[in-house]
Amino acid sequence: MSTIHPEMISILSVKVFKSNFETADEYLNKPEKPSGIEIKLGQNTAYNLDEKNIRIRLLVNLQATKNKTEKLGLTADFGFEFHIHVNNLVQFIIEKNETKLIDRKLGGVISGIVYSTARGIIMERTSTTFFNTVVLPVIDPNLLLENK
Repeated sequence: MSTIHPEMISILSVKVFKSNFETADEYLNKPEKPSGIEIKLGQNTAYNLDEKNIRIRLLVNLQATKNKTEKLGLTADFGFEFHIHVNNLVQFIIEKNETKLIDRKLGGVISGIVYSTARGIIMERTSTTFFNTVVLPVIDPNLLLENK
């Protein structure tokens, strides 16, 4: 397995393709600060070996709660698309059952970059909403590789 060299990874673009907030009328009539946020994550990855690029789409759903489980009627959905260039991408491709996959080590590094960037965008985008700023928790980025 190849060694990951951060200087060989570059972010080509970050696009927000979905940023939607919904607030129920009941919540608007009686707003209250959420005591918790239920977070759902999904990720879709594709790559182009010839260009040495990876495209990752990260989906994030937020549901404000009170008393840990009761929904408040305050939701947000985000969709991000990242294009990342890896100079030595071919060295991290594994063939398994006639399918080419990105090595889990590189996948974890790329997922960490994507997730941490999305954390900052979500924090900024929710700061002026009824969510009162959402800071996504620190997670093991390898978990995103399991959530499709």
